[in-house]
Amino acid sequence: MLFCGLYELDITPALGMEMPGHFVLRRAKGILERLYAYAAYFENDAGQKVVLVTCDVIGIPDELALKTRAEIARDLDMPASAVLLCATHTHYGGPVETWDDFVHKDPVYVDFLGSRIHDAAVYAAQNKRPVRIGYGSGIERTLAHYRDFVLPDGSYRTNAHVPGMRAFGEIDPEVGVLRIDNADGSPYGLIANYACHCDSVGGVSLYSSDYPGAMRDMLRKTYGAEFMPLFVNGFCGNINHIDFEHGTSAEPGYYRRMGRILAGAVSEVYEKIFLSDDDAIGGADDRFTLPSRLPDAETLAWADTVRPEDGVIDNFYASEARRMDAEGSQPIPVTVQVLKIGALMIYGMPGEIYVEFAKILKDRSPSAYTMTANLANGNIGYVGIRELFRKGIYSTRICCSAQTEPDAGYEMSERLLKLAAAL
Repeated sequence: MLFCGLYELDITPALGMEMPGHFVLRRAKGILERLYAYAAYFENDAGQKVVLVTCDVIGIPDELALKTRAEIARDLDMPASAVLLCATHTHYGGPVETWDDFVHKDPVYVDFLGSRIHDAAVYAAQNKRPVRIGYGSGIERTLAHYRDFVLPDGSYRTNAHVPGMRAFGEIDPEVGVLRIDNADGSPYGLIANYACHCDSVGGVSLYSSDYPGAMRDMLRKTYGAEFMPLFVNGFCGNINHIDFEHGTSAEPGYYRRMGRILAGAVSEVYEKIFLSDDDAIGGADDRFTLPSRLPDAETLAWADTVRPEDGVIDNFYASEARRMDAEGSQPIPVTVQVLKIGALMIYGMPGEIYVEFAKILKDRSPSAYTMTANLANGNIGYVGIRELFRKGIYSTRICCSAQTEPDAGYEMSERLLKLAAAL
């Protein structure tokens, strides 16, 4: 028999705190939606346990993930390798990281976040009950868009709008759903998986859970106020909500429409799922280091030409290039992880991962169903594919949030597949 407990806790920061995610210092002036940590706890008759916690934050710092996973494992008498923490990547959350002068990590909020993640997991375990689960997937192609382009002259650019350009790759349109019902057949909750950047509210200084929160609200209107919908953002490092190829509107509140559309796609999958008594669960992780890359001679030469009046963005990248050159290559701590829940495997990488790595994992996964968790157990920044380490591509332009070598994602994927095979 499989048991599951679901729980949510408020993680909304105090007003006035800094907000990460944009090239400008923002302090929160209000709240569009409150932010939450959602926890799912699974246990079977053999005493095996897994925990998944997904949070309305831009990312989860590596040191916080290590500490909190260990505390959850200790208090729930389970291995930390079966505890996965991930972020929705909302750009309208609290100050969990320092990024130049645009945002500064607040230790008080980070400690608060860690305690809430821990407590959500423990309360979820205390709330466990017999369940039946099932899996399904569907397709949603209208919300997410590939954001790296090849221009007619052969150059590359992120977020371009040039006649004759073409997207370099494709989105992952899969909507994955793990359905969780109470033993009596009544709805309990679900875990939904879709890949799209979480920055669709606009440049406001208001806390917001973005489209995942709007999705959760709509699902609760459908299945009841006590229904527990968790959202795990997929590998979306090079995917966002803007259709640069065909033009897009600055519609106020568009993120809410995104959430309603996604909720509709999730509901369609959910209603078609057949439940099973599969109670096989487990988790495995791998902790290692990757080298940070160094700026090339061309980048350093350009950095020396940048003047204060050239703007904050050029000055940021110039400063980062000089800093990284002076420090030399540094080891980047990395945790990759796989959770198994019945016929489903959830693959977690600690960064903003390019969508192509989701396709690698889904093609080669030994499981019948696959989900990917972006920004899981840490945040090492963007992890791009080899072909897009090019001038003009924002996500691989060297800086503190684009520090990995071109082979990093491939090594992480291979390690994940070895973990999955062992599970």
